[in-house]
Amino acid sequence: MIDTHCHILPMCDDGPGNWHQALELAKRASAQGITTIVATPHHRKGNYYNGAGQIAYLVQRMNERLREAGIPIHVVPGQEYHLTSALRDDYASQELQTIGHTRYLLIELSSRLSPRNLQASIRFLKDMNILPVIVHPERFAPFIENPSHIYKLVNEGVYMQLTAGSLVGQFGSDVQRTARLIAVRNWAHLLASDAHDLSKRGFRLREGFQLLEEWCGTETADRFKRNAMLAVNGKSLIAGVPANPHPKRRWLQFFSV
Repeated sequence: MIDTHCHILPMCDDGPGNWHQALELAKRASAQGITTIVATPHHRKGNYYNGAGQIAYLVQRMNERLREAGIPIHVVPGQEYHLTSALRDDYASQELQTIGHTRYLLIELSSRLSPRNLQASIRFLKDMNILPVIVHPERFAPFIENPSHIYKLVNEGVYMQLTAGSLVGQFGSDVQRTARLIAVRNWAHLLASDAHDLSKRGFRLREGFQLLEEWCGTETADRFKRNAMLAVNGKSLIAGVPANPHPKRRWLQFFSV
């Protein structure tokens, strides 16, 4: 099983604080049946700054330590990019780290972005041949209030990645309800752990996939697993037919400026 979103690299964000904790997190992942992890340290979120060069170095070190410890996990470089006005500068300076150097970039939305700026950022990424994947949309307050906004983004070619912890209720009933709605309406494409540590933010992928199968059927759960492999290998993701939200709502301004 492939986990496309995990904060497993040590000493770079709110994930593991040292190499020992990182290896223990990898052991827990292996126990969940995970064989490949996309390392996704925060970039541009608060004081976290993890450009592509820093990530490449830490991923290399992590894989070396995994081999030495005999842990059957392979780590692939990635990044959780907090979408800001610095996007163009980060692209120009080659600070963006896509999933395994493919076209897929995991992005986290900022409530300080206006809809116009979001649309401009998405257009820019596509013009640069980068495919945006919005992480944990079910935890984003404007989407919880009006999930139909997600439908518009999906129809514009934006991919969505749910977090397993959201499906199992780790972040509360509102988030869980939104996650289920997104999954049932075929607005999502990937499921990841977003694991940070061994206690509060661990791996819940196995439970998440069980719920996904219960809510949406085996075919959908299998599609999400296959999409993880496709994303890591830079192939086109398989999408279900997105259900039109009912009742229809206008695309309202939902970000604070």
